[in-house]
Amino acid sequence: MTSGRRPLIVCCGAGAPFGPSWRKAGRATPSHSTLAIEGFSSSRLASGGQETMADRARVLRADRSLSPEGQHLHLAHDGWSATHGLTHRRDLVLAADGRQLSGTDTLAALTGAERKRFEQLMTRGGWAGVRHALRFHLHPDVEAELEMGGSTVSLALKSGEIWLFRPEGGASLTLEPSVYLQRGRLKPRATKQIVLTGVAVDFEDRIGWTLAKAQDTPLAIRDLDREDLPDRP
Repeated sequence: MTSGRRPLIVCCGAGAPFGPSWRKAGRATPSHSTLAIEGFSSSRLASGGQETMADRARVLRADRSLSPEGQHLHLAHDGWSATHGLTHRRDLVLAADGRQLSGTDTLAALTGAERKRFEQLMTRGGWAGVRHALRFHLHPDVEAELEMGGSTVSLALKSGEIWLFRPEGGASLTLEPSVYLQRGRLKPRATKQIVLTGVAVDFEDRIGWTLAKAQDTPLAIRDLDREDLPDRP
């Protein structure tokens, strides 16, 4: 997600320039700004160090629609159906004025076969539930701080804009270290990630969240740094 020319939310990036370990890490689901079940990527590489997908998540839905409230995006994949009996759904709403992005990420057992698989997994695990984390990796230029007693993350852009991230529901909110694997750099750049953690103990578990603009770019400041300007003869 970007605001004007300023990136807010990114993925960690392709790790190929930094060696095979970073390349493998960059392809894992936790390196992307999405939900991941603890210890499992939604698509998995073949064993033996091969670079081919042995188990690829299937896209079940990818629809966009418009309403007076804004643009809606509905997505779903079955990357954990075989392992946990769970499907991941993501529903996004971008307000018509572009000042708020609202999201709901859902893990759900949708079919009879998925419910049976989920119940078997819960029984074997002593009904401890399925741990998962929803991650939002931030661009290194974004300054992030926990505020309001740890219930909100404030995101400050170099342009002067302020965005506020708030979770909805019972997920635990933390601000943790991350990396940005930027091409052309000698080593990964340090950054942060917003993490919402939860435990699925029923056939459906939802995490809601909002990202809203709290302060615009000051009128006296253009959304350009000197380093952004093209070289002139």
